[in-house]
Amino acid sequence: MASFFPFGVAQNQKTYSLADVPVTGTIPDWLQGSYIRNGPGMFQLENKRLNHWFDAMGALHKFDIANGKVAYQNVMIECESYKKVTETGDIQFSEFASDPCKTIFKKVQSYVFPTLPNMTDNPKVNVAKIAGKFMALGETPMQVEFDPQTLKTIGVSEPVPGGFAYKTTAHPHLEDEHAYNLVVKFGMQSFYKLYDVSKPGSRAIASVPVQKPAYLHGFGMSKNYFIIAAGPLTVVPIQLLFWKRPYIENHHWNAKEGAAIYIIEKASGKLKAKFNTEAFFSFHHVNAWEEGEELIMDINAYDDASIINQYYLKELEKQDAVFPKGTLRRYRFNLRSKKYHAETVSNACIELPRIDYNRYNTNGDYMFTYGVSVHPSQPQGFYNSIVKINSKTGDAFYWHEEGCYPGEPFFQPSPQSQNDEDGILISIVLDAEQQNSFLLMLDAITMQEIARAVLPEPVVYGFHGEFFE
Repeated sequence: MASFFPFGVAQNQKTYSLADVPVTGTIPDWLQGSYIRNGPGMFQLENKRLNHWFDAMGALHKFDIANGKVAYQNVMIECESYKKVTETGDIQFSEFASDPCKTIFKKVQSYVFPTLPNMTDNPKVNVAKIAGKFMALGETPMQVEFDPQTLKTIGVSEPVPGGFAYKTTAHPHLEDEHAYNLVVKFGMQSFYKLYDVSKPGSRAIASVPVQKPAYLHGFGMSKNYFIIAAGPLTVVPIQLLFWKRPYIENHHWNAKEGAAIYIIEKASGKLKAKFNTEAFFSFHHVNAWEEGEELIMDINAYDDASIINQYYLKELEKQDAVFPKGTLRRYRFNLRSKKYHAETVSNACIELPRIDYNRYNTNGDYMFTYGVSVHPSQPQGFYNSIVKINSKTGDAFYWHEEGCYPGEPFFQPSPQSQNDEDGILISIVLDAEQQNSFLLMLDAITMQEIARAVLPEPVVYGFHGEFFE
């Protein structure tokens, strides 16, 4: 079971704190701050096990780094969904691929009042600082504010009015004082809507009608445009509103329909252009920028949506599992001629991609994309390496250690850094052999380890984090 330790053993997160985590190597004096990561914390409930990697109750982890030392703590996110789980031993709200058991009354109620809020407020995917507040984010329209010192939940907010009829992405784009996010509103007429969620309750910046909404985990943004890259994993809204099956299982892959790329002017909120491309699926955008009449979109994409099925726990636990490989792809959209060109930047497998966001988001001068990968020497099984892809040449460089499963790498530039390679990569790594986790710090130039802080217990694998100075 060692090769699938991330999901074969560590099903629930043990909560604890440690004031002085043992460190090997040397942490640079300039690296001072807190790395906070959000992700799955509980798959096994008292009365059932959840179905999918994306279903778990969320947990926050914090590594405080100062003067070459590391302190650690974690907590479960105390949203309403988690409270109900601890009270009843079962989920009471619909997660990504798991539904609560419904009584006959609730089934009838869902047909009579199909828009009753049944969606989880479990924000288990990402963290961000929005309007001065530290927020845990998921695909739910509800956000959970937490204390950055203790990680304790402060409260739940709903920045989008009437949010229970919506789904949102877990990846807002931050620009100056703004935090833009995309939501999907389901109904007889559905819409893709863009909001500035730093201003709760404000009107939508843009609204695009759509007959069959796509599953969307992220969106793109350049200096002047928002990009909605809607692959053909779509849902007929009436099926979702009646909620007969878990959320994602109402969606169907329609390859012949291809993907629809909506390009929206940030200043006016108007639809600038719509491109129809070959079918692809994506969780994560990487970057977008403009060059003359062209809008360029770099995206982490797959040929189809089968990766979602591969993330069911029963599939993740199979010893002979083979994962679809996402790659870094580039689309050039000519806004005058309405023609586009697509190419694969690198054939290297990549997921959970990150760039030097603060410096290079919306800037085509960026060079490197970092992510998790499957090492070419061990092409089967779960993500077992960190990859660094040169977006100009397509060359790929790796960190790999036998029996280890690194999580999303976060790039923190050095104080004198002049590019997106001079800095440190931070990643939480699961060690299958030792059955624990460690915080790994790599020199991003050489991809060599400079230090690790070793925990006594495993950190459940997944999803996104940020470094706060």
